[in-house]
Amino acid sequence: MNPLLIDVCFPRLRGDMTIAQAQIENTGQLPHTEGLSHEVVLDITMTYVRFLMKDHRTAQASQVTEYLVYADEAEAMPPLYIAWLWLVRMSLFIEQGQHTLTLGCAENALSHLADVVGKKSDDFLALVASILYNLAHTHHATGESGRAAKELTRAQKLFERLAKKNEQRFAAMLLYAVQASTEIIQSRSTQMSVLEHYQQATELYTHQLTSGDANQTRVAMNSLVDTLKKEGDILLEMGNSRHAVKYYTKALRYQKKLGDPLGLRELQLSIGLAKALSRITGRRAAAEQLLNSLLVLARQLKASREVIVIENLLAEKSRNINIMNLLKSLF
Repeated sequence: MNPLLIDVCFPRLRGDMTIAQAQIENTGQLPHTEGLSHEVVLDITMTYVRFLMKDHRTAQASQVTEYLVYADEAEAMPPLYIAWLWLVRMSLFIEQGQHTLTLGCAENALSHLADVVGKKSDDFLALVASILYNLAHTHHATGESGRAAKELTRAQKLFERLAKKNEQRFAAMLLYAVQASTEIIQSRSTQMSVLEHYQQATELYTHQLTSGDANQTRVAMNSLVDTLKKEGDILLEMGNSRHAVKYYTKALRYQKKLGDPLGLRELQLSIGLAKALSRITGRRAAAEQLLNSLLVLARQLKASREVIVIENLLAEKSRNINIMNLLKSLF
């Protein structure tokens, strides 16, 4: 997916920044602001962040936005301003591959948008559409194509609505959303083909379990466990969490029949199961309980990568729920 055009959702400022913008573009630096009111300084700084992002000076943009969103005066900012700043940080974390942090930024941005009075303005809708686009980008990157497809569909509808009113401002992002939709559809088609391949393999290995030869049966069971996990992974990516639970559960059942000591393979299967459970309403408490148990096992096995995965899942759980609830409250 193409990165979000952060300039498209830049909110309308309170003052005329023509002179300040010209100075920033000529010098590449923040103009002197001594003696100016707090409101004017904030508008100039917002204009400077916009310039830094367009100029791909991401390290400086990160520093300035971090200062602004964590400043004591942040809560007094106009909600559209601070929501845009959190969206900037979200885009920066996406570029760095920091997916857990992007969700935190989305949650903060949406929380501030909930305080906006005029929820039908172009600036408000552009920010919501942009957050949805970035969420789709994040979830597509983390293999959650089912969730990404839903978020992208909503973003595309909003950009279509906005482009009808202001084609010059929103046409580019509408095109990006359409291109991303095609990419995700193609990805899902590939997933379906791969899933069909594994389903055929499952039938073969299941048939081999009845061969009667102990060694061949064990080999077939090992292969079956791996194949069932792959099917669960694909179904989870496609958003079919309930069916994914069935495949992970079946894989764990066969893994237990192998009689091997509790180890990394069982841990990875259980993490997949917990992921699937966390995306099913009514099963999230069970998922959290399972993840907490798996965290202990992962540490005992010294499985550092799995420890990080589990910790991120526990952190993301509440954020994804909050994000969904916040989005519902905006429409």
